[in-house]
Amino acid sequence: MTALRRDPSKALLVGFLTLLVVLVVQVGWWMTDHIRFAGAVEREVAALYRADAEVVSAFLRGERPAALESRMPHLTIDGVATVRPSALEELERDSAARRNRYLWEGAFFLVVLIGGMSVLSRAILHDRELRRRQQNFLAAVSHEFKSPLASMRLAAETLVMRSKEPDTQRLGKRILDDGERLLRMVDNLLDTAKLEEGRQRLSPTTVDVERAVKNAVGEFAERAAHAGITIETRLDPELALSADPTALATILRNLLDNAIKACAAGNGRSIVVAATRTDKGAVLSIDDDGIGFAPEDAALIFEKFHRLGDELRRSTAGTGLGLYIVKRLVELSGAKVRAASAGPDRGARITIEWPAALVHSGGRADAAREARAR
Repeated sequence: MTALRRDPSKALLVGFLTLLVVLVVQVGWWMTDHIRFAGAVEREVAALYRADAEVVSAFLRGERPAALESRMPHLTIDGVATVRPSALEELERDSAARRNRYLWEGAFFLVVLIGGMSVLSRAILHDRELRRRQQNFLAAVSHEFKSPLASMRLAAETLVMRSKEPDTQRLGKRILDDGERLLRMVDNLLDTAKLEEGRQRLSPTTVDVERAVKNAVGEFAERAAHAGITIETRLDPELALSADPTALATILRNLLDNAIKACAAGNGRSIVVAATRTDKGAVLSIDDDGIGFAPEDAALIFEKFHRLGDELRRSTAGTGLGLYIVKRLVELSGAKVRAASAGPDRGARITIEWPAALVHSGGRADAAREARAR
């Protein structure tokens, strides 16, 4: 009992399965009973048809009423044919018994159905409450992580700047790299909580795409070089978007982080970031030659907690939240995102398409003008 109080979902599951078994048994009984009843009615009607044929034949042969009455025991033939009261009473008893049985069985079925719906509703509400508590816990823990991580990062940066010893430099840089990775994970958890609670608010402004991409690439340049991965950019210098700068930076960071992880898992060595203007708007794409994925899993990779390579038993590092955040932020920005791959170990491409209404020409000039206006 104590275990059930700690985890009521087990009791709900047992209760729901019990009700489900009862419903299955009852529905099976109803099906069997109706099949038997239909067969009995068919046999009775066929017998009546045959009796009618015999009576008509006997009548045509001129037999006496007594002989006709023996062929149809539910009738009394004495000058005229009447139905025997006992036959009507028996028919009424059978009909009443069947009606009562159906009423009781139907009432029991409704009670079980309502009980099942109640158990299922409680399970859904319990699950929703549990998810809300988990989300609140993750958000609270993530907030608590940020302050000590930022402090550790500052201490490591100071240590690297002031120390001349090679070992201190090496260990300090490792602390910085690990701290940066943890901070990105914390940011992803916080972003996920905001998106799922509907608290993410975007403030669109004119953003120079070339500058935004180069800033994001600069954050990952050292990490990519350390892993032997080259990042190439092919950008339209006159392209600007109406987008939230913070959201766009988060999108680019998560896409680059995902591409680097995919290359590391699949022995890839190249990432290409391209941004061009098209007749329908603008397209930003990130290509990598990493682990890839099966073509039919193109939509699955944007699901929460899904990581590339899960189906290959060699998943990439991370929490599986990066691409989920990308998809949600892209949709909130009024754009579309899609993924494509030729198959495992054949790289992947993630493409973001902005409609023409959100695209501006002369990116740097537009951004400068808007900055002056603010």
